[in-house]
Amino acid sequence: MNIKPFYSNFKIKDKIFSISLLILFIFGLVGMITYHFFTSLYEDRIYEESAEMLQLSSSVLDQEMNKIENMSFQIATDSIIQNYLYTINRNESSFEVYQAKTKLLQRLLGYVSSYRYIASMQVIDRYGGKYTTGYNTEIENDTEKIKKLLADTKGTNIWTSLEGENVISAARLIRRKANLDLGELGTLVITIDMEEFINRTLNFSSNKNFIITSEDEIYYQTNEGEVDLPDLSEGVNENGYMNFSLNGEDYLLTFNHSNFSQLTYYHLLPFTDITKQSQAIKLFMILAFLFLIILTVLLSRRASNNISKPLEQLSKRMKSVEQGNFEDSVPTVYYNDEIGQLHENFRLMLNKINELIKENYTKQLVIKETEYKALQAQINPHFLYNTLESVNWLAKINKQEKISVMVEALGSMMRNILSKKAPMITIEEELEIVNSYITIQQYRYDKRLKFSLTVEDDLKKSKIPKLSIQPIVENAIQHGLEEMVGECSIHVSIMAHEDDIQITVQDNGPGIEESKLEGIYKGQIRSKSSGIGLSNINERIKLMFGQQYGLTIKSRVGEGTTIYILLPIMTE
Repeated sequence: MNIKPFYSNFKIKDKIFSISLLILFIFGLVGMITYHFFTSLYEDRIYEESAEMLQLSSSVLDQEMNKIENMSFQIATDSIIQNYLYTINRNESSFEVYQAKTKLLQRLLGYVSSYRYIASMQVIDRYGGKYTTGYNTEIENDTEKIKKLLADTKGTNIWTSLEGENVISAARLIRRKANLDLGELGTLVITIDMEEFINRTLNFSSNKNFIITSEDEIYYQTNEGEVDLPDLSEGVNENGYMNFSLNGEDYLLTFNHSNFSQLTYYHLLPFTDITKQSQAIKLFMILAFLFLIILTVLLSRRASNNISKPLEQLSKRMKSVEQGNFEDSVPTVYYNDEIGQLHENFRLMLNKINELIKENYTKQLVIKETEYKALQAQINPHFLYNTLESVNWLAKINKQEKISVMVEALGSMMRNILSKKAPMITIEEELEIVNSYITIQQYRYDKRLKFSLTVEDDLKKSKIPKLSIQPIVENAIQHGLEEMVGECSIHVSIMAHEDDIQITVQDNGPGIEESKLEGIYKGQIRSKSSGIGLSNINERIKLMFGQQYGLTIKSRVGEGTTIYILLPIMTE
């Protein structure tokens, strides 16, 4: 049993497209696997380098804070400052004490200006007097807390934090060194603005969390919110890095213990910062892959279309001819291959069919015109004119005005119809026929018939086929007014429509059922009196001017009927 493959029913262009897309996906899959392997190696190296850089930053920060400790030692052992404090502590009310306080602040100001991140520098004498200088002297240090921390030290520096303030303070006792007295002169407190300190020292971006701790107490943190740090007490003197999860987000945590104090420095760096470059590469590869998919789709589609399009066009035109459309344009230039020969033979065949159709249309037009002229010739014009004139004078003699007017209108109407032999007359002449006919009908139906006319003056000299409007008005009366009890309104409108003329005949009659509309178009339903049906008018117009012109009927039962006639503007 011969089983066809599943792709046997595919179109030629779909087969070409599927093969191209399959090859692209294979290359894309190999590329993604290779990228994933090398990205893993790259990110591991990035983790190590990021940890080294953060540890280096901690070392730089530790060195900077050691400078503050050295400064505190320098200030505490400054002989001039010790003499000022000695004077202040010895006598609290003399002028000499006042000078000592002033000069002490000036001396401290010189130290404060050495580092821009020192918010304030404060000296507290033995009696609790505070002498503060700096750009933020409003910071109130917890004096009692500092004294308790310094009580267990032997003049060494201690670090402390101030709750509610973004600062940390270095504090040290000032002991008299003259004669190795070592008597307590006061306390030195140097307050550091940590925001300024971090920015000037490390210039961290806002998405890094930098933390300074002492034992279990957090002295400083760049970002708000509590961070539950891991216990590193077992490796107090060790530095390193580790993975750390916070609020569902992964971080690279590096830690560095101070070489000069009890402080420990932590850095929390989001993995998104570390993998930013690899993510950018990944995004680039995805975009490149999507671009290749789009490019492959476009190129493969275009290539397959160039192969299959001639066959599809030939098949489409054959179906169009099968449905009766013989006006389909056929290109005259094709590739010089077998498909091109098929197109050429089909074009020759279609031209021959169109010639036969044109010849048949011409014969039908001659037949229609012959029938129309035969209808005109059925009436003897001279006998009709003389008879109508006699009836008219007889009505006038008997003072029958209505009969006289009706006879004159009928004579004028017949004269316009029979005397003009040309198939084309002006709109103005056609309207004379319509007005004569309406005059007769208004005497017949009295107030039940209401007729109105709207025409643009510029169109009155344009020519249209004779008896194009009057039979339609007659049809509106025959099928509208006679089948209704109330008043019948008929309105004729002649307006320019782009480069053509649109004639509209509208009535408020009972309307036409959809089942009858098709019969009207096919000529199965004719006018009751004139014998010139709507289909006859429609065929004449299409034969004379083309398929784009003719009649269009729009009607709804109970709402009336509107007939549109589309004609070209013709002045000759």
